[in-house]
Amino acid sequence: MMAPLLVFGHACEFLVARLEVKQGTLHLEITADYGGNPFITDEAEAREAVKGAVKLHMGDTLRALEELAPMKLEKRSDWDADAPTAFAPAPDGQPHQLVTGIWQWHAAAKVDEVTLVLPEVTGHDVLLWTRDEKLGDRQAKWMMLIGGESSPLIRLERPVQYSASWLAGGAVAALLGLLGTWWARRQVRS
Repeated sequence: MMAPLLVFGHACEFLVARLEVKQGTLHLEITADYGGNPFITDEAEAREAVKGAVKLHMGDTLRALEELAPMKLEKRSDWDADAPTAFAPAPDGQPHQLVTGIWQWHAAAKVDEVTLVLPEVTGHDVLLWTRDEKLGDRQAKWMMLIGGESSPLIRLERPVQYSASWLAGGAVAALLGLLGTWWARRQVRS
């Protein structure tokens, strides 16, 4: 009667998703614990859970992540050390049985904001987190998303890019300024 409790003593009954946004690029790592999640029976099911965990909402469209960029799946044996919650070690010192999907997408210039959306019907809640660079290395912001919920709006800030014509115009203006200064000094000396 107690055996199921012992088997899932280190259960992580949700998926864990780490989001980083830099210069218009979203980097997302979604991890499923198929060794400690009673809702995931094996590695194959963990892979499917990771792939379908969230969708990306931009403008009026809702897209699967892999429609925009491929997702690389890999096995891991430890949780991210920076995650906002402490995960218990696996029983008897065994390594964790984790599958992580790594997805990176550079948004088109016309896309300024997106949200992550969990499917309405899902068997897996998602702990979504990100490091806050303003608070130091070990600080993280996190939230739990359940079926049908969305993340807060994610703004895709990009570095300011200058066109070649703008740069050429600036160079011409600087050159004219230098020539004007040189001409004015020459006139004063004459």
